[in-house]
Parts: sequence; C-alpha cells; structure tokens
Amino acid sequence: MFEKYFKWSFLTGMGILDARCGRDRGKELVRKLLFEIRGEDTPGRFLEKLVEKLSEYKTNTNIQAPIAILPEIMEKEEWHADKFYYLKASILAGLLNALVLADENRKVDENE
Repeated sequence: MFEKYFKWSFLTGMGILDARCGRDRGKELVRKLLFEIRGEDTPGRFLEKLVEKLSEYKTNTNIQAPIAILPEIMEKEEWHADKFYYLKASILAGLLNALVLADENRKVDENE
C-alpha cells in the first residue's frame, strides 16, 4: 500500500532535481522540503506543508519543477496513528533516495 507513496515521492524528488532552476538548486530545494515536512507530527499539518512547498516549487517561475500531488494522498478520509507514520516515512524515504541518487550521480560524473 505504501509503495506507491514511496515511488511518487521519489519521482517528485527527481522532478525537483530536474527543475528549471538547475540540479544544484534542486538539491537544496529537496533538502529544504525534507527539513520542512519531517517535523510535522499531525496528518493535517504534514499534508498542508507538503502541498504548500510542492505548490511553490511548481508555480515559482524560477523553479517550475515538473511535479504534481498524488491524488490518493488527499483522497484518503483519515490518516491516523500508524498509517500516518507509514505514509510520512515512505514520503521522506522517497525524497531522501532521490537526493542520494543525485549525489551518487554527481560523484560518478566527477570521476569520469
């Protein structure tokens, strides 16, 4: 069930990294997003912060990241208890993996 949220957040992170602002700025934006949402301990605040930041990254003319919100995240009637923490963990893990992959690709490019 949570695999789709992980995949979506990974692709979202990659979209931010490939945004118009460039890969280095994209990495900073992914880091900022991780920092902003990881501290939210309630479903409503977590989703609000996530949507707020992704909307900024999509609509800001200097960023224009090719991203979208996964509808199932918002359609779920209630995210509570363990389900919320699994959702949060899968989203954070996907974003983190995108950031790690970008760093690994950069190291490979520098070694060539």
